[in-house]
Amino acid sequence: MACGRIGWPMENLHESVSQPSLPVPLASSKRPLARFARNWDFLAVVLLMGASVPLAWISSSALVVVPHPGTFDDHWVIDAVFKASRGIWFGRDVAFLYGPLAHWLFSAPRWAGLSLGSIHTSYNTLLLWCSFLFGYATLRLLIPEQPAWKRFLLLLLLAVFWAPWDGRTAFYIFLLAFFVRGWYALQQERVEPILLGFVAALLCAVAFLYSADTGVYGVAAWLIALCGVAWEGRREPQKVRLYAFAVAAFAVSSVVLVFLFNAAMTGLFDFGFWRRSLALVAVHRWNEPASMSEAGAIHLLAPLVIGGVLFFLRWVVDGDRTAVIAARAGFLLSAFVFSVLAMQSGLVRSDPNHIVFAVFPMVFFTGTVLFSFRSRSVSVAAAIIAVASCVLFAQPASAFRLSSLRYRYAQFRYPLATCPSGFKEFDHACYPVGFTIMLQTIVNYLQQHSAVGNSVVIFPYQYMFGMASGRNVAGAVEQSFLSVGPYLTQLDIAALRRAAAPAALYFPDGSLSLPIDDVPNFTRNPEIWFWIFQRYRAEQELAPEVFGLQRDDSRAARIAMQPLPLGVPAQTYPIRGRSARVDLGVPYWPAGADFLRLRMTVHYSPLWKLRKPERLQLEITRADGSHDLKTFVVEPNVSSEVWFYPWNEKDLAHYFDADEIQWRTTPRSAITQLRLLLTPLDWVSQQPDAIVIESADAVKVSMGPG
Repeated sequence: MACGRIGWPMENLHESVSQPSLPVPLASSKRPLARFARNWDFLAVVLLMGASVPLAWISSSALVVVPHPGTFDDHWVIDAVFKASRGIWFGRDVAFLYGPLAHWLFSAPRWAGLSLGSIHTSYNTLLLWCSFLFGYATLRLLIPEQPAWKRFLLLLLLAVFWAPWDGRTAFYIFLLAFFVRGWYALQQERVEPILLGFVAALLCAVAFLYSADTGVYGVAAWLIALCGVAWEGRREPQKVRLYAFAVAAFAVSSVVLVFLFNAAMTGLFDFGFWRRSLALVAVHRWNEPASMSEAGAIHLLAPLVIGGVLFFLRWVVDGDRTAVIAARAGFLLSAFVFSVLAMQSGLVRSDPNHIVFAVFPMVFFTGTVLFSFRSRSVSVAAAIIAVASCVLFAQPASAFRLSSLRYRYAQFRYPLATCPSGFKEFDHACYPVGFTIMLQTIVNYLQQHSAVGNSVVIFPYQYMFGMASGRNVAGAVEQSFLSVGPYLTQLDIAALRRAAAPAALYFPDGSLSLPIDDVPNFTRNPEIWFWIFQRYRAEQELAPEVFGLQRDDSRAARIAMQPLPLGVPAQTYPIRGRSARVDLGVPYWPAGADFLRLRMTVHYSPLWKLRKPERLQLEITRADGSHDLKTFVVEPNVSSEVWFYPWNEKDLAHYFDADEIQWRTTPRSAITQLRLLLTPLDWVSQQPDAIVIESADAVKVSMGPG
């Protein structure tokens, strides 16, 4: 087998599909022009990069206006860049959905001078550019025989109207295309199976370094591409031996690379990176389900239907199948199955942003198939259809809207030197005056109560205040709502314990700390909350709903927790409809109790792993006639403890007071009834089979004298 035939440069990969006769050599004077005619489509990448150059890279002194600061994503993005500047990396030191490679790309703002302003303008720049490069490379792999104008136009349309900004989706789309080409090359005996297996394993390992889900999709792409190409070549059983050797080489190489990556990050036999990555992938489906709107369903299903029709049409039109890889049965089968698999993320977390991520593979491959016809008239018609579809049914990404381009051009010419009226500067960013005053107050507090090398504790997720004060935020899991399940929770608590942070910030649920998916932050992370409660006391209220805490190790020995049974019977409740109400009876609520704890198991059929769990809520009725609905999440088919604060979540801040009398200053009416409500989030939600209530307790906390 002649493995030397494949060095795998983009311009030569189309040789693995067909073997046309060699062209007559061009005169040396015409070669550069001919090369440009074949490759000028790369200008699309150049244009896209040029249009998205951040202002901070042009003028480091320019200010950026941030009218809505402190959003949920703002906090972890700012913290990610700051952590990178301190040598703290996702995957190695902190568990997160992104890995060290993506974290390194996130940290680009620090190259132009680390500031809040530079982060706001450029944290996603390199990730966005990776999307452009991966998209270009994928088109060169799948339609290299097409004229350059087709790839140029298609890449512009995909990048401007459809592409997610973070590069993950574009990466695993590229992996599928690369693996399909590799399997075809192996089928034609143009590459050695050992080489193919090793390169595939290396790319999948790199995908895990990018993000946990990218690695999982990368492995899926390898297997799906094998199945598609093998199915197309099913009449050649002698090729099975080659496939088997490549799969074996992939498996062996993967094991070796795992140990090599372990040694590079922590230790040869330390599998923490892989364990944390898989744990984060595992919690996604049950910890982050979000409902799908009618518009979201159309956005998700329309590309599926249109893509299915176009894939089928390309399948039956086989006139140029031997010369066009995008027309081959193996590719069409692999790309369609993989695109449907990628839609799973949109089925689970069905907000508009994640639906964009979910449909992009289908949109990308549908566009590729549409532009793969060689007929000139069909090509022109395809281009018109593609442009019209994008203009009518999609909106340009914010970075490429005309208003954004005009604004950024004006800023390049005349960089903002002073903040506009109503805004005040802080670290090269213009925030609303009220927010800036609060930010400065918090920064002063953290700097006064901690040294430069100290970490600080922040609950639940307002991490930007760490960077603003020059302090790292302690913890081993980025984003507190991901610290769920025994493994990730204990990982996070162990890091908090090691940090021994002298100061902390607490944001009770309210205007500055929103519940994620309506689940109170205490209910989502009770173990983390109780750990902080037992080791920190309130020092002062820095701003409305912002509390400064100081470490007080004596609290852990003085605080006691007393469970008091509620008399709720332990039994199994079968669920007979998609909407159900389970009456837990009349509890015996003891005077002075603080928290409600349920131990329960929600049983689902295996179908929940293809869909998502239903919404779970506890309805609390009190003696004064008031009601509350507390949303919560539990891992399906696993016995779990669920904690509730049965009153106003804002009152949890009082528990950090040094005086126990202050913990219960607001009126509390006794709880007279508890009911569980089960409702579908949307048509995708899977109905549970039964709920098992194992125990129900009221928990009273107290603190002895110091």
